[in-house]
Amino acid sequence: MTAAPAPAPGSAPEAARPTLTPLLLGLLALLSAFTPLSIDMYLPALPVIAVDLKGSTGDIQLTLSAFMIAFGFGQIFYGPAGDRFGRRPVILWGLAVYVLCSLGCMLAAVAGHLILLRFLQGLAACGGVVLARTMVRDLAERDQAARAMSLMMACTSIAPMLAPLIGGQVLWFLGWRAIFCVLAAAGVIAFTFAALRLPETLRPEYRQPLKISAILKRYGELVRHVAFLGYAFTGAFQFSALMSFLSGSPFVFIERYGIAPRLYGVIFGGMVAFMTIGSLLNARFAPKFGADRILRYAVIVPAVCGSSALVLGLIEARYGTIGMWPFLLCFGPQIATISMIAPNSTALALQRYPHMAGTASSLMGVIQFGMGALFGAVVGQTLDGTIAPMTMAMGLAGMLCFAANRLLVPRY
Repeated sequence: MTAAPAPAPGSAPEAARPTLTPLLLGLLALLSAFTPLSIDMYLPALPVIAVDLKGSTGDIQLTLSAFMIAFGFGQIFYGPAGDRFGRRPVILWGLAVYVLCSLGCMLAAVAGHLILLRFLQGLAACGGVVLARTMVRDLAERDQAARAMSLMMACTSIAPMLAPLIGGQVLWFLGWRAIFCVLAAAGVIAFTFAALRLPETLRPEYRQPLKISAILKRYGELVRHVAFLGYAFTGAFQFSALMSFLSGSPFVFIERYGIAPRLYGVIFGGMVAFMTIGSLLNARFAPKFGADRILRYAVIVPAVCGSSALVLGLIEARYGTIGMWPFLLCFGPQIATISMIAPNSTALALQRYPHMAGTASSLMGVIQFGMGALFGAVVGQTLDGTIAPMTMAMGLAGMLCFAANRLLVPRY
């Protein structure tokens, strides 16, 4: 009997490699949840902040826009940094800056200071989102990566439901500055767990140089790969439908159809609940049926529901005979399928790039967030008192989501 060959010098035993344990998945979900926590928790306090800092409504709205802009386009830097220095140190630095910026927001004396600090807070927060996706890719392949991302999304989707509730209670009892203290505390908790339990998942042989020419070369390789763009735009257009809904639905449902804000919260919470259920179902069935197969069927839903809502919206805008409730039968399934489209398209897009997973994750984030922000801004600027601008945007996004998958993604 021949002896097994000795491992190569410097190679780590397979048992020593980190794995996607439930604890690690929970930590990655927490890192991904900083987006809804940072946005939704302080929304109930916006009018109070405007009075306290003696700023206009537009000034205080800029605190939200500054965070969103920084979060969206800051992602392009974190992936290359994670490919060079490793995932763990970049995440820890981002969390440390996030805590400091949150404390700074708590102490802001004028609206201008708060706008600047929110911009820096957004830059710090996006690192965890980019590198959480990257770490899943480091540790899982294709269908298993889709399963892990679905479980992360199921955990993260709880944040939009809880954040406004927590923010409202903190505002009532302690004031708006305490909300940023709570965000700082969440950052400290995440930093502590990451420092103690977050492993480094970047393989030494995959480290990339942090040079402008090398970074541009990697981004160039990605944009030349049609399948990568297909998966990226499939997810981005589905996210655009969600952003269109978020931008238009409060005004349409509350002002146009006269429902109470509390009922709107129930409607929104119901859609988030369906997203969570969809994420759990995708986590269960992606390893069995395959992420690509599920994705090909899932994109049919926004195409059908979105185009149906578009037609109904035009009829409603002209004649006003349809009412609100039939639209929910279109919006609900279209929004819920993000739980199957987002994790599967992300996992499949990153599959080919283990050597630059961070860079690929960054580019996906920028495409998704940039497209979503564009659709959301157009809806916000074209609202005319009817439901048509929102349904037109959601219909277009749904059809483009389907087209990106069918025209750009090869069928295996």
